[in-house]
Amino acid sequence: MQYLFLLYFFFFMSACSFLGTAYNISSKVGAVLLDERSLEDDWKDTQINIQIRSSLMSIKPTYALDIEVTVFEGEVMLNGALPTVEDIQTVVETAWQPDDVSKVYNHIRIQNPSDIMATSDDALIASSIRSQLLLTQNISSVNYKITVDEGTLYVMGIAKNQQEHDAVMNIIYATNGIEKVISHVRKSYEQ
Repeated sequence: MQYLFLLYFFFFMSACSFLGTAYNISSKVGAVLLDERSLEDDWKDTQINIQIRSSLMSIKPTYALDIEVTVFEGEVMLNGALPTVEDIQTVVETAWQPDDVSKVYNHIRIQNPSDIMATSDDALIASSIRSQLLLTQNISSVNYKITVDEGTLYVMGIAKNQQEHDAVMNIIYATNGIEKVISHVRKSYEQ
């Protein structure tokens, strides 16, 4: 039974990894066509993400599985759960290591990591919101990064105008399964 569970777990993780890779590749193509940000900025974010994940994997492989790392314009957001304050400190210090990191948002909870079912529910909610953003006119969906962790939605990005910001937030708040929203969206029109 344990072997069957492990086989299922690794298959599930491989499928998620493949889907995540496909989503990332398609979002990079979309970024080239639609994003106000430069391809160089997007590439820097990707490099920061890879560097942080690789460092976490080398320190303790479970860190890379238990912590979601999101990077947008040099800002890093950390989500997930770890059992000790020391673990969280290690992850946060690691996130600051790449040269181009300008800010780290630490949303890591002190608790044992979530089970696979809770994680898959969160992934479905995030995917649903990303799809709605992509299909909604006047929203540059590639300018937003969405993460859901145990019913809390975290969003990073840049709103072009108040209408876009309102449309994004309306989609988020209308989504079932969201208990709380934490926004790190910058409003480029107010700068």
